[in-house]
Amino acid sequence: MDDDPRRGRAVAGRAVAALPALDGVLHLYWTTGLTWPAPDDRSLSLAVLGGEVPFTPRVLLPLAALLLGTSAAVAVFARGSSGRRTHRLCGLVAFGLAVGLLVRGLAGVVWACGVLDGSGSTFYWLNLLLYTPVCLAFGTAAAWLVGVHRHLGRAVALALPLVLVAAAMVGAYGWRPGEQRGYRSPFLASVPSRYLDTPVARFHYVRQGTGGSPVVLLSPGAAWVFAWRAQLTALSRTHTVYVLDLPGQGYTTVRDPHFTWDLEGMTAAVDSFLTGLRLPSVALAGNSWSGGWALAYAQRHPDRVGRLVLLAPSGLHERDPMAWEAMKMPAVGELLTNLAAGRGTVASSVRGLFVHKERATGAVIDAMWAPGTRGANLRSNYRLERGLDWRGTERALPSTRQPALVVWGRQDTVLPVRQARRFGALLPHADVRVLEGCGHALTLDCPDEVSGLMETFLR
Repeated sequence: MDDDPRRGRAVAGRAVAALPALDGVLHLYWTTGLTWPAPDDRSLSLAVLGGEVPFTPRVLLPLAALLLGTSAAVAVFARGSSGRRTHRLCGLVAFGLAVGLLVRGLAGVVWACGVLDGSGSTFYWLNLLLYTPVCLAFGTAAAWLVGVHRHLGRAVALALPLVLVAAAMVGAYGWRPGEQRGYRSPFLASVPSRYLDTPVARFHYVRQGTGGSPVVLLSPGAAWVFAWRAQLTALSRTHTVYVLDLPGQGYTTVRDPHFTWDLEGMTAAVDSFLTGLRLPSVALAGNSWSGGWALAYAQRHPDRVGRLVLLAPSGLHERDPMAWEAMKMPAVGELLTNLAAGRGTVASSVRGLFVHKERATGAVIDAMWAPGTRGANLRSNYRLERGLDWRGTERALPSTRQPALVVWGRQDTVLPVRQARRFGALLPHADVRVLEGCGHALTLDCPDEVSGLMETFLR
């Protein structure tokens, strides 16, 4: 009567034990300096981990020992022929393996749903097609293996969900990605930083040009002043150009303890900056989120904005991409933000914003990644996603009186190009342009086309 359950445990035990054993053997193989199936250490690290970690014996040997020891403990536990104390200890190891595999599998599901954007990176597809299914399948098998033993079954049934929830809570609230304090942007070496202290924030900005009417460029979404570098150079020939980091961006620091991460807060920040620099009327431009902020500010302060440039802007009451919608959920937003803060994840996301992938260079990725690791900037992502409400902005579009240039990339993967038609239909003075071969990061992906359109519109 007991032969079938025992045979099932033995089969499951051998299968579960084989996975860490195989992984341990691979780690031993890599300690020799060989990197198969990747061509070099860096490619191997990016393919296996999605980031750059040194594959050296000092790192690999302890991992190989841990993996092979785990495999042996699971095999002993599955046989069930050891002493009671050894059996319990090996059962705890098997339980730990189950938890680890399931946590990794759930993290893989999160990444596959949009934290990694699907732009074609090796890690993305390996995670989607290999790592995540294997971790979920073997994690489930390991949990079953532990649970079929009556003395551990109830404990597993109760503890496993609690452990998974606890791991998610630690990832959301107990862990913070490291801040890249040593980063120095070459861009700021040629265009020095300026700061303006106001009651709202200590604003970081750059200025170039001394003649012509003032133009204020709001840094795109979760980016910073670097993203407007080409337009700053082009427009400063005929205008005085300011590029501004708003709260949650770049090197601006919020000072108001009651600052609200919503349209009221962001438009008040724009007003505080313009007032602090005594700019009574400007041309105002933004890309993505900051396009929506520019639009909302122009609607609230029509006398202070003469012209609008909106590059693939927010501002319509439509659902965001799934990964951003998930940020609105408590704990989930915090967890996703932390998981997405690594350079490998940011690199994949940045490349997904470009059609011209060659322009998403390592220097561009570093510039988009490093300032975003500041704690306040990380937190602003989910705070803004939860606080921004575009219903009023959309309702006010027909009464928005400023001439507006609306530019969209045909291959935009964040905000669909069909939204350009809605802006054209609702804005009474809109000049709508759709650029072929351009993505969402318009200022960097298609800098010459965007600069040319802006120069003509603002002339």
